[in-house]
Amino acid sequence: MPELAREAANSTQLPDDLSVIGHDGKVRHVRTSVKAVETVPTFCDETYMANEKTTGEKLLALKARAGDLSLDEIARAGGWKGKSGVQAYFNASYEGPLSGGVALKLAQALEGRGSPPISAEDVTSLAAVVPRPNASAPIEYEGASMYRMPRDLPVYGSALGAEKVVDGEAIELTTLNRAEVIERRERPPILNGKPDVYGLYVQGSSMDPAFDDGDLLVVQKTSAISVGDFVVVYLRPRDETDDGATAASVLVKRLVRRTAQYVELRQYQPDVVFRLPANDVLRIDKALRTADLLQ
Repeated sequence: MPELAREAANSTQLPDDLSVIGHDGKVRHVRTSVKAVETVPTFCDETYMANEKTTGEKLLALKARAGDLSLDEIARAGGWKGKSGVQAYFNASYEGPLSGGVALKLAQALEGRGSPPISAEDVTSLAAVVPRPNASAPIEYEGASMYRMPRDLPVYGSALGAEKVVDGEAIELTTLNRAEVIERRERPPILNGKPDVYGLYVQGSSMDPAFDDGDLLVVQKTSAISVGDFVVVYLRPRDETDDGATAASVLVKRLVRRTAQYVELRQYQPDVVFRLPANDVLRIDKALRTADLLQ
């Protein structure tokens, strides 16, 4: 093959037309004179890759554009309890992508701030996407648009209750007021049309590291429950207020075993496996994990 003009020892002496090996001798290709070019960046070029910002760098840029809000302010505006919920994302080394839920909460916190005002799409574009081969823009996962999830998931009021002592061990309780809807959150598409779903905020640290204090749990009342599931166990009050149907408090724990005689549960802090008589339990709801919400 003939050498390229920039690679030839003396390109100025090449003829104005070049024959191509394997073609008819009468076929000639006119050479157009071009100036020598040092390099042309491609998608594999290291210089090009170095200019690509990480997800964390893009979030830091949005944070600065929003007036350099503190992480605490961003976290609380997005529904987290404190900056520990978001600080991992606002780190230049965080490459992402964001989950849909995190992107929506950050969009809620940043939308409308700064100049020009930050749009929800500025943040949600950093969420997990499926690239379309050879296309200039990505396409989203199939299903309901995450920008349009209905905000109708009720979140009930919860608070840290008095500890329950079982076999000498302190078990953390949560009071749950199902008559008090403190807010409504986005409903994951898989839960559309299911009225038996609600949310509650984790109280205390008994289930750390599975759940942090202040984490939002999505719970389903009629979902099938299996050993290993995280559950919300409704307890009878066992006093004069016991009407056989109303719970005074709940346990947010992990199910170890369930029989006709007892329910065996686990909490992590302190790490204890304990049993409750089955007749102390009004019902058990399933706390849905990420895998349940992405099926």
